[in-house]
Amino acid sequence: MGQRGPRPVPAALKVLAGNPGRRPIQGDGRGGRLRRGRPDRPPELTAEAAAEWDRVATELEAVGTLAVADRGILAAYCLAVADMLAAMDEINRAGRFVDEPVQSSKGEIVGTRIREHPAVKLLNQATTRVSRLADALGLTPSSRSRTEVPEPPSREGGNRMQELRERVEAARAQGSG
Repeated sequence: MGQRGPRPVPAALKVLAGNPGRRPIQGDGRGGRLRRGRPDRPPELTAEAAAEWDRVATELEAVGTLAVADRGILAAYCLAVADMLAAMDEINRAGRFVDEPVQSSKGEIVGTRIREHPAVKLLNQATTRVSRLADALGLTPSSRSRTEVPEPPSREGGNRMQELRERVEAARAQGSG
C-alpha cells in the first residue's frame, strides 16, 4: 500500500509560492538539489528505447527538471515504452486473439479454441510501468500540475498588491515634499 494523502510539496515550491500554508519550511528551501543536466544514455538500450530517451531527455532538459542522477529511472521508462511498442506491434501483426490447439487426454489435437494473445498481457504490464514511471518523471498532466513552479506575477500584468504599494508610496512622497 502506498503513502496516504497528497504527495508532499518540495520546500523550493513552497518558498516560490510564498509559503501559502504558513507552516515552517524544513531545510533551506532548496530540497537537496541534484546536479542538473542530461545523463549519458545507456548503450544497452534498444533502438526504440534510445529514440524515446532522446525525445524525453530533450524535453526534460528544456524545462530544467532532468538531473544526471535520473539515468536509471529514465532508462527504465524508455525500456517500458519499447516493451509497450513491441507488444503493440505483435498484437497488430497477429491479432488480439489467437487459435489455440485443444488436445484430447491421449495428446491428439481435436480442435482449436480462441484465446487472447499473450502479448495483450505484456502490453497491459508495460503500459502500467510506463504510466508509473512517467508519473515519477513528471511526464503526465497530473504529475506536472503537482510540481509546476508558479510563474512570478509580471509587473505589467496587474499585480494588484504591488500597484497599491506603489500608489501609497507615491502619495506619501507627495505629502512630505
